[in-house]
Amino acid sequence: MKLKTLSRIAAMIIIMGFAVNVNAQTATEAVDALKDGVAKSQAKDYLGAIKSFKQCISIYDELGEPENENRATAVTQIPNMQYKYAIGLYKEKKYDESIAAFETLKEYSETYEDAKMLKKAKGTIPKLYYAKGAALLKAKDYAAALEALDKSIELDPKYPMSYVRKAQVYKDQKDEPNFKEAIDNAINAAVTKKDTKSEGTAKQLAGNFYLVAGANAVKAEKYSEAEKYFNTLMEYKDVDTDIYYQLAVIYNKQSKWDAAIEAGNKSLELFGDAGTTKDAKIYYELGNSYYGKSDTTAACDAYKKASKGDYEASAKYQIEQVLKCK
Repeated sequence: MKLKTLSRIAAMIIIMGFAVNVNAQTATEAVDALKDGVAKSQAKDYLGAIKSFKQCISIYDELGEPENENRATAVTQIPNMQYKYAIGLYKEKKYDESIAAFETLKEYSETYEDAKMLKKAKGTIPKLYYAKGAALLKAKDYAAALEALDKSIELDPKYPMSYVRKAQVYKDQKDEPNFKEAIDNAINAAVTKKDTKSEGTAKQLAGNFYLVAGANAVKAEKYSEAEKYFNTLMEYKDVDTDIYYQLAVIYNKQSKWDAAIEAGNKSLELFGDAGTTKDAKIYYELGNSYYGKSDTTAACDAYKKASKGDYEASAKYQIEQVLKCK
């Protein structure tokens, strides 16, 4: 609460406190408790302030004055003080303590009928578990990170970034099935909320994961895995000439000639460097595909188109020595 507002409350306390005629000593104690709560609030002793405000309420209840304006003021301040205490813990990155404090805020909000603070507490707690999970991910405490993120999702299954952080855990653990499940959940949640930023983050993470996984599988000559990764990549990344070129290479390595030809032609359709020699590698792979399929005419045509730049010598060898093209 701003200092100016608290000052007005203090002034009101003085006026109303001395206007009480019945049981003046006890009523004065109630006013003193309220004033003490205000002072402690200004000193940022929020828990101390809550204790004083509760004392104020208790005294007025004993007096049989549930409608007293000072009591009403104390009631409104308890959830407010608890929120300030809880959010302070969050800013210090004391996530467990902050979560516990927000749980207490829920209780106070229900007890003192503060719907606004109750909604705020319920909305904040899942994000605290998310922040805790993100911090544990950074510290590579994967088991604890997943536990916190799962709790965040349990409380708010529509928050996409909790799924993104889970995907990052599985990425580090090289757990592709669970990675994909988490990414898909993140995208679905983001689409539902029309959260294009989180959707983009999830797709970028997935694109990088499958691109690297596919390249590593090709390097390790695990072509079946590479095929799976590059095809999955297209679920998250706009297809381009390079993806289809990689698939053409992968299909050729597995003697899947028709699939390789289809991928090669799609790569050519998306090729954007007209007038350069960079399409030579695509034509060379197409030549390999047609050669594997025993279509000599088509293979010769593809190798001739590949006979330029870095592929000139290799294509020339296939044309002259292997196929003896006319």
